[in-house]
Amino acid sequence: MAKYVLSLDGGGVRGLATSVYLFELEKRLKKPLSSKFDLVVGTSTGGIIALVISVLEIEGPRLLEIYSEANLKKIFSRSFSSFFRTKYSGDRKMEVLHEYFGNLKMFNADLPCSILAHNLDTRFPTIFSEREHPDLFVADVAAATSAAPTYFPAVEIKSNWYVDGAVSTNNPALIAYSEGKKLFPGEEIKVFSVGTGFNNNFVEGSRTKYWGSLSWLRGGIIPMLLESNLEHQLAQEIIGQNYFRVDSNLNEVASKIDIKTMSNLELMREMGLKWWDKFENSSLKFLDET
Repeated sequence: MAKYVLSLDGGGVRGLATSVYLFELEKRLKKPLSSKFDLVVGTSTGGIIALVISVLEIEGPRLLEIYSEANLKKIFSRSFSSFFRTKYSGDRKMEVLHEYFGNLKMFNADLPCSILAHNLDTRFPTIFSEREHPDLFVADVAAATSAAPTYFPAVEIKSNWYVDGAVSTNNPALIAYSEGKKLFPGEEIKVFSVGTGFNNNFVEGSRTKYWGSLSWLRGGIIPMLLESNLEHQLAQEIIGQNYFRVDSNLNEVASKIDIKTMSNLELMREMGLKWWDKFENSSLKFLDET
């Protein structure tokens, strides 16, 4: 029997589009996502959504709550003005994460989960799970996986320092496949991957020829790295027909991961609904729910 793995990309506030799509999928399935999937894997904002589904078993409209205007304004509340410090302190983000996860630990997960962060001490990715890290606080894991460089400070967990999992990979589809293989040996693994949109806007190479670090930061190097489609191309080759991807061009949605204006939030909601309109039938077919 096939095992279904839900794989969720990073992308900051653009995770709202992911949540809108998943909300529509759950309505159509007529059961919680935690009942359909056998494992959920996430990076960055996708890691937070994965923990919400796995540990809290949140369903229905509450899937969208963490991306409310009030929460996003709190999370992306600028507290530093120095060029030499992160844009946000991370304290307000931790407040929101504690509001949701409290003192829950990874062993409280009802659905197996794997959450990606990048370990600065080893220079390798770390995959946090209820299986390997049962005693870690969920809020700490959520903070680590979403500690995007230049936006939020690194997070310390048991004497190691971590930043956003997207530093290693923003689309964790291949990690999802590998984790599924380890957790369910001998079973058919099907990876259902949801992105956060990508930017196809042309970047004039001649303008970047002599760019230094400041120019690249102003030019949006972090969003550019997050929008790499390499993992998607590799997953298509390696996983083949057992890999399904929901994603699209950002179009009018802001590419930066912290644009929380009402107009941009509405555009992200519309993007999530457009994904559902476009991928509804193929999604259900892949999940054997037709």
